[in-house]
Amino acid sequence: MKKIFLPVLIIFLFNQCNERPRQSDEDRIAALYLPDLNELDPYYETVDSTLAYGKLAHRILEENRDLQASQMYIEAAWFYQKAGMQDSALKMLHKAIDRGMANPKILQKFPGLLADREDPEMTLLLKRLDSIQNELQDVSHFSIEMDAMNSFWPYFEKALEDTVEAKGLFKEFIFKGPKEVRDFYVARYHNTDNMYGQMINGTPHYYKYLRKHLNVDSLNALNNRTTAWMQRFKSYYPQAVFPKVFIVPGILNTGGTTTEMGMFVGGDMYGRSDNMPSKGLTDWQNGAIMKFEDLPGLTLHELMHFQQSYADEAQRESVLMGIIGEGVCDFLVELCSGKTLENNNLKYLRVPENREFIFSELRGDLFATDNSKWLYNGGSIEDRPHDLGYTMGYLITKSYYNNQEDKKKAIHNLLNTDDVVSILKGSDYAFLLQPELNKETVISR
Repeated sequence: MKKIFLPVLIIFLFNQCNERPRQSDEDRIAALYLPDLNELDPYYETVDSTLAYGKLAHRILEENRDLQASQMYIEAAWFYQKAGMQDSALKMLHKAIDRGMANPKILQKFPGLLADREDPEMTLLLKRLDSIQNELQDVSHFSIEMDAMNSFWPYFEKALEDTVEAKGLFKEFIFKGPKEVRDFYVARYHNTDNMYGQMINGTPHYYKYLRKHLNVDSLNALNNRTTAWMQRFKSYYPQAVFPKVFIVPGILNTGGTTTEMGMFVGGDMYGRSDNMPSKGLTDWQNGAIMKFEDLPGLTLHELMHFQQSYADEAQRESVLMGIIGEGVCDFLVELCSGKTLENNNLKYLRVPENREFIFSELRGDLFATDNSKWLYNGGSIEDRPHDLGYTMGYLITKSYYNNQEDKKKAIHNLLNTDDVVSILKGSDYAFLLQPELNKETVISR
């Protein structure tokens, strides 16, 4: 009996283990922690006054424990560096690459880390970034990816059928969808309440319509046009890199945005047609939604953001930096597409009284940090057209480019300057730096 007792016991225990209930996929997702990023805002707002950089980096890392978004690792790295914790910053950058970070010039945003190039972790990081550079420098690397958009629709349909479980379904989409969804969550969703509020409670009819409106055939045609424009940009700016473009289901608050992973396009902002449902849309959303054919221009605009690497710390948060950063993207879209920019903002500025008003306002705000009168103010500005900072930045950077003899060097400066004031000085709008505006000069421009 003793000889057979041990094998029988092993078989019994094995069967008992197999009979234990396995954790369902739903239970596994439910157990994961999805941060409400709005709750982090107060910590970001007070960190400069408390100098608690290391503490904030730890908090970001803890909030990111299950989400593992590359963008949050980048943010943690930034604050670790500010706290003088260089080793931790390097580790965060490695984690960001593991999760899809694709900006080969990322270290230009971390100048303090480059001091010790002999550090083994730094040596490895530089090799990984060189590998990313080699991969992204060819236009053929570019593609428009629809995986996030395609994988979203089943969750959306289930959420419509069971609104009580909608937020849980959106959480499942965040964790089970393509990894780029996690970065977009950080950039735009922030929490599932925002997703539910727009997609289910606000404009469900529009999203149902959108599912049928976006199609692969239309995307392929736009992809070819966008690639041709990018090849032209490569001829102007040989060091250009070409990350993936991710079409994602947004919440009707952005046509496009960029993280260190790549470029994101809110597919929800490209549904305009004659039969587009408008129920639940705000006036701004109804006016801002574009045609699918507008996607190449927006894609190229976001590509320019991915090229930008400004080292002007003194002006990092200024209105001037903001309008140059957006305006140069619009100008380079014009340059690469061959299509002269025309919009309502330019028409508004052709009226002398409007120009005088706007130039006077901008002169006073150039070095302020409140850009609410100039950027990202659709639906919240009443005394002027929204987003006039884009247009002023476009005019300044276009003028700077036209005034320079070496055009390739001019483009390099527009994307990499460490002195943003020099861009304004080199343009026809340098008069904005004068203590007083000459009324006749303003009206004549």
